[in-house]
Amino acid sequence: MIMRVRRVHLLAVISMMLSIGIIVQPSLSGTGNSMASDGQGWGMNMRHEGRDMEVYYSIQTVLSFVNMFLSVLLFGVYLDTYRRIRSGFSLSLAIVSLVLFSHALTSNPLLHSALGFGGFGLGPFAMLPEVFSCVALLILVYISLK
Repeated sequence: MIMRVRRVHLLAVISMMLSIGIIVQPSLSGTGNSMASDGQGWGMNMRHEGRDMEVYYSIQTVLSFVNMFLSVLLFGVYLDTYRRIRSGFSLSLAIVSLVLFSHALTSNPLLHSALGFGGFGLGPFAMLPEVFSCVALLILVYISLK
């Protein structure tokens, strides 16, 4: 019963984070056009429209928010485990979850644009590391809550 409630709660929070990411995403609309127009990284006659780039960076932003949430969730689970059993392994897992949070935070395009840096034509390859991180974090969350 408790695991079912946890799963429902987890799904609700993940969908809420996706919604927040979709709401926050329009702030990238100006960044997407400037990324496409600066001409960097457009070798071999590759042409991309600004909207194309905007979609990839929007997906990366949403995935980054989901990864941050999953990393914080894992940190809480591993910290709780460490408090109960005082295992060095669970403490190291908590530290790894903080590192994964740092990765998700620093790979967020909103942070990049806030600091004055923009993408330069990576297309779907800009978001692929976030997809793989998200899959890995989902597997860790599933195993940790099992």
